[in-house]
Amino acid sequence: MYENNLEILKKIGLTDYESRTYLALISLVSAKADEASKKSGVPRSKIYPVLEKLEKKELITIKQGRPLIYTAINPSESLNNYKKKLLRDLDIIEDNLTKIYESELPQVNMPVLSIEDKNKIIKKQEELLRRSKKTLLIRLGFILPEEVNKIKKLIISALNNNIHVKILAVREFMINNQTISIEELFSDVDVEIKYVNLPAAMLIVKDYNEMLLVFAENSGKSILNANMVGLYNTYSAIISNYSSAFNKQWSKVKS
Repeated sequence: MYENNLEILKKIGLTDYESRTYLALISLVSAKADEASKKSGVPRSKIYPVLEKLEKKELITIKQGRPLIYTAINPSESLNNYKKKLLRDLDIIEDNLTKIYESELPQVNMPVLSIEDKNKIIKKQEELLRRSKKTLLIRLGFILPEEVNKIKKLIISALNNNIHVKILAVREFMINNQTISIEELFSDVDVEIKYVNLPAAMLIVKDYNEMLLVFAENSGKSILNANMVGLYNTYSAIISNYSSAFNKQWSKVKS
């Protein structure tokens, strides 16, 4: 239990000495510096700056006097606040790094990535839908049964964030001998959608800078999800061609 707690504290950003001292104070609740040093195994020459850092991280309090008294704040309060701050910082760095990454995508010709694991394909689909900022072009020749509601929720979320979403889809399809109606699925969603005949494939073009094309095996009567392959790329020429073909087909189909 102790070693597990120690490793978790280090993973969330505390140093080894900070983690050991904090765990010592949690068990002591309140203590003098020498008591915290003895309990934690942190040398007395190091314990004072470690305790000061824990106070700055709002995990303990220091009561002035002779000697100073160090008291652990209830973890349900202190760690919850620490978690919120950590999540805010992660959101900020994710947003900052994503902006840098996406601003450079058009300048870099990354190799086309072949994804053959179904779970990784699903993860990439959801990632593109979630990270979209302006535009989503979606072609639905099928949706995995377990992904139907998740895809719908992500599209609704994109619409709520004022992202322009256009969908070309089959009205219904059969997968693993189960019939799924896309028309019924989106009947209560205010999204631009047009119904056409499509092969057993799914296309997602995100903001005209990333694209995922997913193929599934088709027996002629029913789609099989056992042999799926996803092709992800950021080649501007390829994305431009698929986007152009999508928009051309879109313009030809009546609502």
